[in-house]
Amino acid sequence: MVTKPQLIVVDENDKTLGFAGLEESHLGRGKHHRAFVTILLDSKERVILQRRKHRLFNGFWDLTAISHPLKIGKKVESYQQASDRALKKEMGIGHVKVKKIEAFNYFAKDGKNCENEYCAILTGEYSGKISPNKEEVYEYKRVKFDDFLLNIKKNPEKYTPWAKLAAEKYSNEDFSLLNEELKKFIGEFSKYQQQFFIRRVNSSGKYSSLISNFYKDLADFSSGGKKLRPFLVYLGWIIAGKKDLPKILPIALAFELVHSFLLIHDDVIDRSDTRRGKPTLHNKFEKKFGSHYGISQAIILGDIACFEAFKLIAESDFTDQIKIKLISNFSVVLLETGYGEGLDVEYTYKKASLKEIFSVTNLKTARYSFFGPLILGAIAGGAEKSLISKLEKFALPLGSAFQLTDDILGTFGEEKTMGKSPISDLVEGKNTLLVYKAKELANTSDRKVLTTLWGKGLAKIPDLKKVREIIEKSGALAWAKTESMKETDKAKNFVNSISSDHKLQEVLDQLADFVVRRKN
Repeated sequence: MVTKPQLIVVDENDKTLGFAGLEESHLGRGKHHRAFVTILLDSKERVILQRRKHRLFNGFWDLTAISHPLKIGKKVESYQQASDRALKKEMGIGHVKVKKIEAFNYFAKDGKNCENEYCAILTGEYSGKISPNKEEVYEYKRVKFDDFLLNIKKNPEKYTPWAKLAAEKYSNEDFSLLNEELKKFIGEFSKYQQQFFIRRVNSSGKYSSLISNFYKDLADFSSGGKKLRPFLVYLGWIIAGKKDLPKILPIALAFELVHSFLLIHDDVIDRSDTRRGKPTLHNKFEKKFGSHYGISQAIILGDIACFEAFKLIAESDFTDQIKIKLISNFSVVLLETGYGEGLDVEYTYKKASLKEIFSVTNLKTARYSFFGPLILGAIAGGAEKSLISKLEKFALPLGSAFQLTDDILGTFGEEKTMGKSPISDLVEGKNTLLVYKAKELANTSDRKVLTTLWGKGLAKIPDLKKVREIIEKSGALAWAKTESMKETDKAKNFVNSISSDHKLQEVLDQLADFVVRRKN
């Protein structure tokens, strides 16, 4: 006798309460059961939609795959297994790795039947062939996610109830705990930073108005940005078990000042005209006495920011032993960043292997932007070596994911959200992981075009469009997104070992997701 598959009856938190048949779960008020939607996007950020052929909400537009994890005999499907089954059955798509990002509870009636579900939102990426099952799907299409959201608002009657709810949840992925901690930190940090610059402007006036103006310019330059690195200093501090926010602020500001120092120098190296939507400092200064003056003063102001960072650590309210550890580790982070910067410049002028470009990512991004600030906060909090080691295993792959996303945004991002020209990487000819892979995967003619355009000093928007087309066509964009997700998953594997605090674990999880979902 063949046992019929059963649905999993759950409460509103997805806790299993029992099992029930398909019919009784959907008749009348039904039984509250576990379900899911799978949202697949391709390399062009288009969501794959289907128009469902089904007894409930027949003919409505829906997401890529929709079903329930099943109990078959003694075996209960995982979300991944259920998603693979539904994708294959409905759309002819093979295995696609998915992750659960959100969930919601809802009830929707259609005639005598209903959907009464705890619905998980699963997401993944797929750019391959689609062969919809004619018994399950009338038709399918790929549309830009923003256009999909807009059409839901214009024509809500065309979409299933759960598709509308899932789209809203997906577009506003929950970073509530991360934002809560970030907001708390930024509020205190901003006041501390502002007070610091007021003191420095006032005390430096005895030298010259030029010097006090330097601090005003540095204050203005440092006012933008996400404040990711100083926040990570604070995060390392609370991971080490500390709660005294004011005490860690000098170390957090030290990292932010050194970030300004590196960005100012980076803008000179990259010959950038804008930063965070404003003229770069060397561009601003050159209006006084020309280009060399502008570059010289920008370099000097960057140096001053660096010197101030070390002064903040030296004068902080920690024991001499802790301060020695902080300065030693801070110095190593900056040295390795310098090595990475030098290699980055070198590889702009000569061919580099993928391994060599990844080494730049490790030094210049992963160790500087993630591992460095996290361990600085943790060291200030008296963390043991074992915790530092766990933070390293979390931070380094997350830094790689951050850089891969940065490479994508550097070519495919919009100036209004990025705060800098989308052709800056193209003009400079940065040897990014994305471009390396595009050259490797592109056909001969496309590779020649890409090689000609990448690093073209007078590149224009039409050149950028050609580059984007080649990168997408080659499969490099899809590769970069997949690698970014893999690195994020690696990082998340270490979250539970870093802290047993569930709230802190969720903050770290949300941080990892934010790294690959950000738009600037």
